[in-house]
Amino acid sequence: MSATSKKNKTYVAAVVLIVIVLAGVGYYFYSSSVTTTTTSMTSSAMTSPAMTSSVSAYKDTIVVGTTDSVETTIDPADAYDYFGESMIQNLGAGLVDYRPGTTTIVPALATDWTVSPDGLTWTFNLRQGIKFADGTPFNATVEKYSVDRQFAIDEPEGPFAGVGYDTIINRTVVSGPYQVQFVLNHPFSAFLAIAAFVPLWPINPNVAPTPMYKCGDTCGVVNYTGNTATENPNGLGPYMLTNWQRTAGKDVEIDLTANPNYWNASAGIPKTKNIIIKFFTDSTSLNLALQSGSIDIAYRQLAAADIQSYKSNPNFHLWVGPGQFIQYLCFNEMQAPFNNTLVRQAIAAAIDRSLITNTVFLGQATPLYSMIPNGMSYHIDAFKVYGDANITYAETLLQRAGYSASNPLKFTLTYPTGHYSSTDGISSTIKQSLEKTGMIQVTLANEPWPNYKASNRAGQFQAYIYGWYPDYVDPFDYTYPFLPPDGIGFLHTHYVSPQMNQLLQAAGSTTDMSTLPGTYAHVQQLIATDVPMVPLFQGITTCVTNLKVGGVVLDPTTIFRYYLLWETT
Repeated sequence: MSATSKKNKTYVAAVVLIVIVLAGVGYYFYSSSVTTTTTSMTSSAMTSPAMTSSVSAYKDTIVVGTTDSVETTIDPADAYDYFGESMIQNLGAGLVDYRPGTTTIVPALATDWTVSPDGLTWTFNLRQGIKFADGTPFNATVEKYSVDRQFAIDEPEGPFAGVGYDTIINRTVVSGPYQVQFVLNHPFSAFLAIAAFVPLWPINPNVAPTPMYKCGDTCGVVNYTGNTATENPNGLGPYMLTNWQRTAGKDVEIDLTANPNYWNASAGIPKTKNIIIKFFTDSTSLNLALQSGSIDIAYRQLAAADIQSYKSNPNFHLWVGPGQFIQYLCFNEMQAPFNNTLVRQAIAAAIDRSLITNTVFLGQATPLYSMIPNGMSYHIDAFKVYGDANITYAETLLQRAGYSASNPLKFTLTYPTGHYSSTDGISSTIKQSLEKTGMIQVTLANEPWPNYKASNRAGQFQAYIYGWYPDYVDPFDYTYPFLPPDGIGFLHTHYVSPQMNQLLQAAGSTTDMSTLPGTYAHVQQLIATDVPMVPLFQGITTCVTNLKVGGVVLDPTTIFRYYLLWETT
């Protein structure tokens, strides 16, 4: 998820993974969690000693601080930004979900599911007696309504179009009052993963009407109104939205209150009755609020130096977990000089990733040598063929492209502000690395995030920076969206490669899983050869709390589960 424009929707078939999962009695997936420390992640039972004390020992309210903000809405048809989706993940529920601390998919609103032998029909049996926060019953008809509404809206900037649900799903069928079927256009092995992603989560039909025609824009989307009863189409999750204050398109405060109709309340979810989220304009004010005690938790985005300081601060707990967030440098191949492969390769050779991770992030990020992140299936360090800060090789490539100290390569590197962390430092470090060749001159420019996306769509950039959070945890989500057949997608690199298209089609359509390591290796090697983009680094996930806070779970899904947070009195 990049909170960017629509990804190319021409999806290819993927090998079917036939899965039959039967849930045990109750909702077992909250029976375990993950506690993280400043150095590692270790499993622990949810019933830790601190949590076995009486409920009265817990505070009713926790205050969380962040520099994030909902970008557009909290409507699953529209929200395609990290924080907007985070709100949906705490206000809503899906048919399936991830077991906290893992990437294992487990039952949620569905008790079990089956898939037909041809891989085209997925059947989900739903829990009965579930109600939305306002008392509206949930059943198969509501699930079908929700998916059909997504089809009707198909918002180009939204996740439904972005992931390509409308090319994967042919139709949704109510096969019983509490049974729903998804009939696919082709087998798709990651279907359970995309079912766990918010676009397929049911919405309250009383709040979210279906437009009468296919919109192609934000028609029918539930927007912010200042009235929480009409701006939250979710309602099956552990929390209700009880207060939402925005000024000039930026959040000021969001209040979440325990949902009395939450179907899994008997399991003690949510752990805390009220969550107050306060929004800060920058990392400095966020850090000061944490230091003063006006917030209990700081999650996204403290400055790297502040995070470093909390490693040795006995008054706070620094939580660290894995991250699937990556950041990368893109090239517009429609514009000189980046229509020249040698130029792109020279930049790949000259970039000093360690300088970025050590000086900008103080070691709180890892150099990345593939668009598939470290720790994900089929990852290889394809870009290590260039080395790091390989100035000699970069100079050779530049000379072959016709550049020299007297005829330097000149271009503008543009980066966004107000969205990703430390993009000014990242860009300055890239400039420093490249100019060590003595044959490159970089001009830095920046634009606020909304303008940045529009300028990129208009093809105005030469070289530019983007980041990516996972839609679903699968290598297909870290390759195909960046490399669409038309070369446009959401990145607008204009990189077109029939060979790459064939490789990705093979990765998606094979029925022989043993071929996937080789196919994805070839994909990554071809990216490193053609260099439509250069992977820079992979982030970790951090959170700082006071010493009385527990229940923080940081895992590769990047879901921040407010409903597991607790604080002792």
